[in-house]
Amino acid sequence: MSNRDQEILRQLIKHRSLKEEDLLAQFEISSRQLAYSVEAINEKLLEKKLPIIERRNGYYYAKNEAADYLTIHQSVQDIVFSKEDRVYLLLIMILTRIEELSLDHFCIELQISKNTALTDIKKAKELLGKYHLNIEFSRKKGYVIVGEEWDKRIILFHAIIRIYKNYGDNVTIQLLESSQKYMDHVTNDVLKIEKFLGVKYTDEDFYPLIYFISSIFVRIERGQLIDSCRIDDREEIENTKEYQSLSYITTDFPDLPEDEKVFISLQLLSSNVRNKRMVSEKDLPLLANSLWEFLTEFEMNTLLVLSDKKDLLKKLLNHFKPAYYRIKYDLSTGNVLYDKIRSEYNVLHNFVRQSIAPLEAFFQTEIADEEIAYITLFVGGHLISTDHNDLEDKIIKAAILCPNGISMSKLIEQKLKEIFPEFLFYPTNSIREYEKFMLPHDIVFSTVPVKSDKKVYVINEILNKSDQLQLRQDVIKDVFQLDFDGVRSSAIVDILKQYVSINKSIEAKIIEDLDSLLLGDRKSGQENEVSSSSEIADVVCEKHVLFVEEQLSWESILELASQTLIKDNIVTDDYTEILKKEYKDQPTYIMLRQRIVLPHLDPMLVEQKLGVCIVVLKQGILYQNERVHVVVLLTTPDKTSHLPILYHINRIAKDADFIDEIVEYGDSKKITKAIQNFSSELNET
Repeated sequence: MSNRDQEILRQLIKHRSLKEEDLLAQFEISSRQLAYSVEAINEKLLEKKLPIIERRNGYYYAKNEAADYLTIHQSVQDIVFSKEDRVYLLLIMILTRIEELSLDHFCIELQISKNTALTDIKKAKELLGKYHLNIEFSRKKGYVIVGEEWDKRIILFHAIIRIYKNYGDNVTIQLLESSQKYMDHVTNDVLKIEKFLGVKYTDEDFYPLIYFISSIFVRIERGQLIDSCRIDDREEIENTKEYQSLSYITTDFPDLPEDEKVFISLQLLSSNVRNKRMVSEKDLPLLANSLWEFLTEFEMNTLLVLSDKKDLLKKLLNHFKPAYYRIKYDLSTGNVLYDKIRSEYNVLHNFVRQSIAPLEAFFQTEIADEEIAYITLFVGGHLISTDHNDLEDKIIKAAILCPNGISMSKLIEQKLKEIFPEFLFYPTNSIREYEKFMLPHDIVFSTVPVKSDKKVYVINEILNKSDQLQLRQDVIKDVFQLDFDGVRSSAIVDILKQYVSINKSIEAKIIEDLDSLLLGDRKSGQENEVSSSSEIADVVCEKHVLFVEEQLSWESILELASQTLIKDNIVTDDYTEILKKEYKDQPTYIMLRQRIVLPHLDPMLVEQKLGVCIVVLKQGILYQNERVHVVVLLTTPDKTSHLPILYHINRIAKDADFIDEIVEYGDSKKITKAIQNFSSELNET
C-alpha cells in the first residue's frame, strides 16, 4: 500500500466518512486517482478479511475495524514507502545494520530499482549535509555514514521518530532488524527506570526511546562509541536519578562506558512524562521565575487574569524539564501537531509567542516556534478547562487514549466533554495504561488506531467544528441505535448552491458558521473555545465607532463608550460606574504602544457580551503623560472570546501611520471601513 493510500485510509478511519471532493482537495488528486487508491486499499483490506471502504452519495465510508490493518496486519512488505520516507529508511539501515550494505540491499528491502536507490542516496546526502555528515561507499565496508558519532545518533533518532509516527510499531521493529535482540532487555530496564523515578513516559516517547536505545547497543557492539565532550554540564547529569538508575537498577546498562551512560541519561531527561516528577536542578528557581514572568506577560498581552496560575506554572515546570534538554542540546524532533495548532489556535499561539521573551532570556537562545506550540497547548488547555461533575450517574462511560503528553491529552479530554456532556469520561490514558485498564466503559476515543473489545472512535488530535459535529452524529447514532444520517453543513451549502451563486472564498466560512450553529445547542452556557474565529471586523459597526472633535475628560470618555454599549444591551446599566471606579487613576497596564488605551472589566465582575466601542479623539487625551487619540472599550462574556479581537487591536496599536490616518478621517463611517479593511488585510497575510 502506498504512502498516499495509507494516509487516505487513516483519514477515513478518523472521520468515518468524508466527502469525495474534500478528499480530492486534501490529496490534490483526480477522481480517477482516488478511485484507484480506494480500489487498492480495498484489495489489502479484503486480503486481511477486513471491511472495505464504501462509496455512497458522494461520500466515502470506512468502518472502525479497518483500523486493524494499521495496528495488527501491516508489515514492511505491505507498504510502498514515499520517496521522503525512503531516505530515512535508508539512513536507519546504514546506521543500525551489522552487515555491510550494498545497493542491492536497498533495492530488495525497499522494493525499488537501482536508479531509484541511487536517487534516494543522493537525497540522503543532501539531508545529512545539514547534520555535518556524508555517505561514502567502499567495496570493503559498503555504504557508511561519515562524521561525528553524536551527529549520527541525532539523525538516527529523528529517523526512528519519523518512521514510528508514520507507520507504527510493527513496521519500525521490522526495519530495526539488528536491534531486535536488545529490545526486550531494554524495555524491561526502561520499565524499571520508570518505577525508580516514579514516572510514566508518554507512548510517543516510550516506544521510540526503546528502539533508539536498542540501536545504540548495536552501534556500541560495532565499536561506534559516543564522545560526550559536547555536554557542558556533565557533572549535573551524573547527579540525576536518571543517570543513577542506569548504574544501579538495570541489567544491561551498568557495564556501558561512562560516556554512553551520560548520553542515554540525556535521552531519558529529554523524554516527556505523563505524570509529575520532582525537579531538583540548580536552574529550577531561575526557570520558575522565567515561567512566571512569561505568564505575567501573557496576562498583560491578553487582558486576562489566569485562574489557578500556580497550578499552570507547575504543569509548565514539568513540561520544561525535558524541554530544557531538548532546547539546550538541540534534541527536538519537531512537533507533528504544529500545523494543526497554528490553524486551530492561531490567535492564542500568537499571544504566547509575543510573551515568550522571559523564557528566551533564560535559555539564552531563540525558542523554535514548534516548541512554543507545546506551550500554547498547555495554556489553551488551562483556559478552556471547566469543572464538570462526572460523579453523576451518566449512561455512557468512555475511555480516552492519547499517546501524546499531558497538554494534548488534557485538551482532547476537555473538548470531548464539551461535545458529549451526557457522557462520563475517565481521565485520559496512554496506550500502555489502557492495556491494564479495568474500569467499566462502553466506548473508546483514541487519537491512534488501537485494538479493543469496545467500540473505538479514532479522532484527530485537534478537532475543528466540522470534525466535532460529524463525531457527535456518528457516536450518538451508534450508541443509541438512532437511524439517522444527521445534517451536514456541506450538504446544506450544496443545496444552497443550486439556487444562489456562492463565492468559493466564502464557502468555507459559511460551512464553519453552520457547524457552529449545529453545535450551538450543546455549548450554551459554556465558554467559547480558544480557537474562536471572532475578530474585530465581525463586531465593529459604525454606531460603535465614535469620532469626537471636542476635548473630553477621561471620565467622560469612559461614560461615552460604555453608554454606547449599554444602548445595545451588550453591558448592563451598572457597567459605567464600575468602569469609572476601576480606571479612575489611569493605570499604565491598559496602554498599548502608548497609542491606544484599552479599558475593560473582568467578566466575573460584571455581566457582559462580546463587544467593542472605539472612540477616536481629534484633540486626544493626556494619559500617563502621553497624548493618546484612540480609546477602545472591549467587553467579553468569558476569558477567551475576545482574544482574536484583541490581537487585531494590538496590530493596530503597532501601526502609528494607520492611527494617524483614522484621526485625520474625522468621520465614523470612514474609520469603520478603514478598520474593517485593516482586519481583512491582516487575515490575508
